[in-house]
Amino acid sequence: MKNHDFEQLCIFNLARELEYISNTIVIKNIAVQEDCTIQGFAFDYGKVWMSEKSPFLRFVLIIEGKAEIVIDNNSTYLHSGDSFIIPANTTSYIEANQKFKMLCTSIRSK
Repeated sequence: MKNHDFEQLCIFNLARELEYISNTIVIKNIAVQEDCTIQGFAFDYGKVWMSEKSPFLRFVLIIEGKAEIVIDNNSTYLHSGDSFIIPANTTSYIEANQKFKMLCTSIRSK
């Protein structure tokens, strides 16, 4: 697996780089290291990203659209520009009630 889909030291617009594909969650790696991963996601309508309990804390930023995030059975909606922290070792999922794009930074919790 490549460490990243983007060239270092180059300006890019993540919202424009991520394209929606029908019935798919598109994932682009921005940076991948042992303790930290930065990824861009484009969710088509109806797609769900499930996450089992993980040692990673996740910072999520919605860059386009609207998403539903459910953490330990507590639901909240995020709109473009909103961000959220998903604590490590929690069960969560993110659902596309409409198309949306997000940035997710995962950091291994010590």
